Parts: sequence; C-alpha cells; structure tokens
Amino acid sequence: MTKLTQAIALATAMTAGLAATATTQAEVSASADLASMYLWHGQSLSANGGAVVSGSLDYSHDSGLYAGVWGTSGDTGTGTEYDLYVGFAGAAGDFGYDVAYASYLYPANDNDDVNDNAEVSLGFSYAGASLSFLKNTDSDVNGDYLFTTLGYEMDKFGFVLGNASNTEGKYFATDYTHVDVTFAYNDNISFTASQIVDQDVDDSFDDSTLFVVSYSLPIE
Repeated sequence: MTKLTQAIALATAMTAGLAATATTQAEVSASADLASMYLWHGQSLSANGGAVVSGSLDYSHDSGLYAGVWGTSGDTGTGTEYDLYVGFAGAAGDFGYDVAYASYLYPANDNDDVNDNAEVSLGFSYAGASLSFLKNTDSDVNGDYLFTTLGYEMDKFGFVLGNASNTEGKYFATDYTHVDVTFAYNDNISFTASQIVDQDVDDSFDDSTLFVVSYSLPIE
C-alpha cells in the first residue's frame, strides 16, 4: 500500500491547529509504479513472477488525516486488486506514528471470503527506524494472523524484517519470517532482494531469493 507521511505538532500546538480549522489545507496526490514482480510480505503474488502496474490516489489533511485508493494489475490467485484505506499520522520531532484501516477488494473474484478481508495497522518510527503491526479484522472469515515488521533506513538502503505469527490457515499458510533489502538508485528506480529465512512448515512458501526492480513514475 502507498504510505503517506505527514508531520503535525502535538500537545498545545495540536490544540491550536484544531482551533484554526478554517485555515488548514488539504492536498490530493497521485502515484504510479511499475515493478518486475508483485512482492508482498516476502512472497511473489504475480503469475510466474510477472511484472505489475500499480497506482494510488490519496487525500491528506494538515490535521494528519489521510485516505486513498491503491490498485494493482496482478494478484495471481485473486485477480486485479484495489485497496481502500483511511488513517491518521503525526510526528513530534523524530518520533512518528500512523494508525490506519484498509480493506482489500478483488472485483473479478466472486469469492466473498476473499473480498471480505481487511486489516488495522499501527506504526511507529524514530529517526531511521520503524516498527509496525498489521492485524486482520475478521478471523472467522480469513483465519487469524498478526504481521509485524521492523525496518531501518540508512542513506539509500532500506532493511525490513517481517514476521507472520498466529496464522490459522487461510490468509497465510504458516508462520514465517522474511528479510528485505532495498537499494534506491535514485528517486525513481529501486532494487529489492527478499528472502524467507524461517517458516514453521517446510515448503509452504518458496524460499528462493526474490529480486524486484521497481520504477516510480514522476507525477507533478
């Protein structure tokens, strides 16, 4: 999903900002991306590792509120996907937080269970480090899971350690851990290597190293 970051002041500054609602501003932005593979939580979701096109349309407000829609051309099992999300993000100095709700929809798929998946997320960041938690909202339909990521950004490199736990059958095949390393060649081109390093059930997921090249189209 496209990530929005927006800094706001806390405590008395936040109160003052809310009191001055008439002077706050909103912004609408867009993104478009090409990638050699649909990489998701250490897994490839595109057919035979095929390329995908994705894009987003986002609304953000000075208060920290944001909402948007993100779509992609390819998920092997469920077809074309689009996500609807809303959240609230803020920062105080180097510390940031983000809480959000997202619903995942597949218009070409008639399976109600697939189209009934949603997550709540909570994220924190400090300087170049980040920690996030994703939890599904309806365990009766899509099983149960908690996905946790720990990340760090240093210059042009990004590192992510992701872990799926408490998995119960439907959304994830097993508990597992993966590592992603990303190099941003410039503002538009990046390279990512992803590797599953541990899984409770052998061969549930392909544990070969995945390589992804992505290009973000500049949009003014």
